[in-house]
Amino acid sequence: MKKRELLSITLSTIILNSPLCTKASAHAEALTREAYSSGIIVSGECLTKVVQDRGSVVLGSTVVAKTTKEASDKAIKAHEAVKVAVKDLNLKDFISETAEYVVDQECAYDQGKRHCEGYRAKLATRFETSEIARIGEVIGVSSRLGSEEVSELRTFAAPLTLKAARESCLETAMKNAASKARILAQGAGVTLGKLILVSEVQDSSDIRPMPMPMAKRGFEAAAMSDMPAGPSIDAKPIDLRVEITAQYGIN
Repeated sequence: MKKRELLSITLSTIILNSPLCTKASAHAEALTREAYSSGIIVSGECLTKVVQDRGSVVLGSTVVAKTTKEASDKAIKAHEAVKVAVKDLNLKDFISETAEYVVDQECAYDQGKRHCEGYRAKLATRFETSEIARIGEVIGVSSRLGSEEVSELRTFAAPLTLKAARESCLETAMKNAASKARILAQGAGVTLGKLILVSEVQDSSDIRPMPMPMAKRGFEAAAMSDMPAGPSIDAKPIDLRVEITAQYGIN
């Protein structure tokens, strides 16, 4: 090691271990311990209702044919008609995405023996809109065009809606915490000091959209004329809870 480097390290060690630096560090630690060991610590809560503003459903088309190509081509053709019909509904804030595409060998068991004849192709699309009341019209398309499956009906609040609701609720939670702190200070016979620390408690509740109970349905072509236009879809508001922790000094 060079002398200049050794001198630099020695000077740094002297400065860090000097009585003045040690005293300042100890004072800072004492202030930190005092802040956390004294005062009033309270929680603040806000519970509100959030209107669900989006809904979605999955429609699937299934075709069984002798070859994979025939099954796939027919499933795609049938499902494209479903997609066009849903798009023609002109739903607000409309989104569609492919939910599933699979081609499998069609097999069955007879007296313990497996027999395979042909192939089954399935193509499914998830349709989403802000017009929850009109999700029934989407389901009606499946009835009219013979889509073999209707599943994963969901209603939920959009991420931006939840974000705005959370941020609005934070102010209410802070006021709730301050009110609790004043009551505790009065009961203890002390004067409430300034706010020292506040933090948001991470929400552990699960408010992700969950599919409603809905059996997968197979529609017979002969029964198409008897199928209803589609059910009426309703969605209740969801509960949103926001919590903070606040620490106040006492005088």
